[in-house]
Amino acid sequence: MNRSWKMMSLALGVCGAAGLSPLQASAADQEQIDALMQQVTKAYETPKAFSNSSTMTISFSGEKMEEQISSIFGADGSIELRLPNVVITVVDGYFYAEIAGVEDTYLKRPIGSGLVKTVTDVFGGSEIIPFDYRLRSGMADGWIESMTFGLMPQPKITSVGTGKNADGADSTVIEVSGPQGEMKIFVDPVTHLVTGADAQISPDQGPEAMSARVSMKMLARGYDALPKKISFDPGTRKAVDSIEELLPAQPEPKSVTGKMAPDFTLPQYAGEEVTLSKLRGKIVVIDFWATWCGPCRRGLPLLQQFSDWAAKNTDDVVVYAVNVWERGENMEDVVQMVGDFWSQNKYTMPTLISMTDKITRDYGVNGIPVTVVIDKDGRIAKMHSGFSPKLFDELKAEVEQLRDAS
Repeated sequence: MNRSWKMMSLALGVCGAAGLSPLQASAADQEQIDALMQQVTKAYETPKAFSNSSTMTISFSGEKMEEQISSIFGADGSIELRLPNVVITVVDGYFYAEIAGVEDTYLKRPIGSGLVKTVTDVFGGSEIIPFDYRLRSGMADGWIESMTFGLMPQPKITSVGTGKNADGADSTVIEVSGPQGEMKIFVDPVTHLVTGADAQISPDQGPEAMSARVSMKMLARGYDALPKKISFDPGTRKAVDSIEELLPAQPEPKSVTGKMAPDFTLPQYAGEEVTLSKLRGKIVVIDFWATWCGPCRRGLPLLQQFSDWAAKNTDDVVVYAVNVWERGENMEDVVQMVGDFWSQNKYTMPTLISMTDKITRDYGVNGIPVTVVIDKDGRIAKMHSGFSPKLFDELKAEVEQLRDAS
C-alpha cells in the first residue's frame, strides 16, 4: 500500500467507523442537488473519449504528501488509470495491472463482468477506482465517496451554493457532510466538470491533531478521439493472474515451528474470552486477518470451509480467526467493523479480536494472512504465510496427520 494511503487509513481509522449522522438537505435544496447531479453525470458521460488529471495533497500531523492521479477513457472502451503505486489498463477485452517496483511480472485477466467486479476480485475491494469512472459509467451514487478513495465514508450532500475554487475561478460549490468530516466540491458552472475539492477529515474520537486535510485540483477534458490511443506493452515480463503472484513476496514469519505457541487471551466477537493454554488436548488453528486485507478476504471462505469440516468430522479440532491490525479507533469501532464484515459474509466460525500487535510480534508475523496450526501439546506444527487456494486441503491433511500421530 502506498505510504500516503497507509498512513491516512491507520491514523484516521476510516474503515467503516461509526459516527454522528450527517446533516440532511432541505426539500428545496434536494431539488437543486438532484438537478446538479444529473448535469455533472451527463458532463462525464457525454464525451466519446475523456481524460482527467488530478493532484491530491494530504496534510496531517505536520506532514504533507502529494499524489498524482490520472484517468483516461478511450472511445473504444479502453481505460488507463494511473494511481499511487498501481497502473490499471483495460484494452482489447483484457484487464492489466502493474505495481510500482515490480519489473518482471504484470497481472492479466479477461475484463469479464466489468472494471468494478474485476478490481474487487483482484484487490479485495473497489475503493481505488476513481470517481470519474463511476460518473462515466452513469453511477450517480457513490462517486463522491470515491473522490477520497474511501477516506470519507457515508458522505451526504447538504447544500449547493457558489464560490471560488483554489485557483480563484467562479464555481458551483457542493457542500458535503459525513460521519468523519466535511468536504467542498468545486464544479465548473458552465461545463459541470469537477475542478477540485477540499476535505477536512477527522476521526470520531481521539485528539484533534489526528484530523487531516485532503485537497484536490483537477483538469478534465473531453474528446471525440484520444490524442494517443491507449495500449499495453508487456515487454519481456511474465503475465500472472492473481495479485498474490504479482506482489513482492512478503517476509516469511520467523521460524517458530516446533516451539511452544505463545499463549494469549483475547476477546471473542459475540462470545467469551479465549485463552490458548486452556485448549491443550485439542488441535488449534488460528488465522490472522483484517477487514482491509484483500488476500485475507480471499482466504477466509477456505478457513470457514475447514472450520465446517472440523466441526462435522472431529471433536478435537478448534478454529479461530484472529482479527489484527484493524483500522478502528477503539474496541467499539473494531467490534462494529468485524461484526458487519462477519454478517455480510455469513461466517459462523468464531473470530477473536486483538487491539495491539503483541500477538503478531509473539508469532513473528510480518504480513497477513498467516495461518498457524498448533498441536495438542501446544507446539506450533505449521505456519502458512499468504493466501493459498489450497488452504482447505492443506489444513485438512496437516490436521489429519496430527490426529493420527496422537
